[in-house]
Amino acid sequence: MRSRLFIALGVLASLPAVSIGQVRTGAERSELIVEAFVNVTAAAADQSAEPARRMDASSVATGFRALGRVTLGEGVDVGARINVSSRDSDVRLTEASVLLFGAGGRLEIGVRMGLPDVLTGYAPNNFTFTGAEFGPASGPSLDPAGGLQLAFLDSGTAAQLAPLTVLGFAAFLFDDISGKVLYVTPKASGFLGGISYAPQADDPRFGELVQLGLTHERYWSQNVLRWGGSYTFARGQQIDMQERYRDLHSVNLGVTATLDDSLMLGAAVTFNGDSGLQAMSPAQTTSSAWGATASINYNTGPWTFGAYYQVARAEGSLDVAGDDRLSALEAGLSYRFHTRMRLYGAWYYYDFTDEGGAGSTTGDANVALLGVRLTL
Repeated sequence: MRSRLFIALGVLASLPAVSIGQVRTGAERSELIVEAFVNVTAAAADQSAEPARRMDASSVATGFRALGRVTLGEGVDVGARINVSSRDSDVRLTEASVLLFGAGGRLEIGVRMGLPDVLTGYAPNNFTFTGAEFGPASGPSLDPAGGLQLAFLDSGTAAQLAPLTVLGFAAFLFDDISGKVLYVTPKASGFLGGISYAPQADDPRFGELVQLGLTHERYWSQNVLRWGGSYTFARGQQIDMQERYRDLHSVNLGVTATLDDSLMLGAAVTFNGDSGLQAMSPAQTTSSAWGATASINYNTGPWTFGAYYQVARAEGSLDVAGDDRLSALEAGLSYRFHTRMRLYGAWYYYDFTDEGGAGSTTGDANVALLGVRLTL
């Protein structure tokens, strides 16, 4: 198995970096920016949870983004943005929105995620505080809730772990892609705020969705301290006569310190309580959902090193006593050959207890990943 993995990774590392860079065209009062990326990742997973398995696999993620903007005068611009992404054979429109932005902030209407902080590029979201800077900057990533680590586990285990990986990284439904009206304030005295509203969340368990966020940044010398948080409210839906969900209230708080433009330390917590769960009789009880994550990343020249540790607890099946518990550790590094090609690798380990040990997927796993990112 290891020999096949290293052969596959060697092929990835030798891929040519044929790239055209970010394409910008435009006249004096208009601009068109086109960006694209390709991430190719190979992995070997050693999973002890039932069904115990060893596997080699690979995954290809691509993305395309185009932003057109026109200046109307008086510092006001209008624009349109489209974003298409794919993961292996699954192609999805992840954004189609119109924008109005200027000195008064930014207003966006369309299908998209909530709480952004950038108009172009693939910078980290301003409303998250921990992450894996050594991983892909967009598409499925090595962030705690990035999903790339789970792509190489069996689908049942991955589905159980996915909601737990959000806890301690962001507020729930941070990655919801649905029709939204969104407003981001201009930055003032270090504060940046955002609010988005969706009449219908992408998750069928919830309808009306409101997301709020506020962060503050303080700069001194080559250092930055950013703190703040976000809140998600989602209206519970009645799926059928037997299945109805409570309203969701999810809070995420965190802090990130960047020192000498090279060392990044982050910590965050998420708390949902017992909100957002399937409604039940008053005689039943549920456990609260919460999680915490701490991360460290260091950049020196073309190298980036990092790691994070995450713990999370949440109710699994309401029919079984106990809760799902996750402890996860990841460490990795990357090397930038130039601005358009990056080689990354990571080791991910998790220990998962299903419903207090009553479930069949209780166990742990090691996942070794190596990949290359091309920016086209």
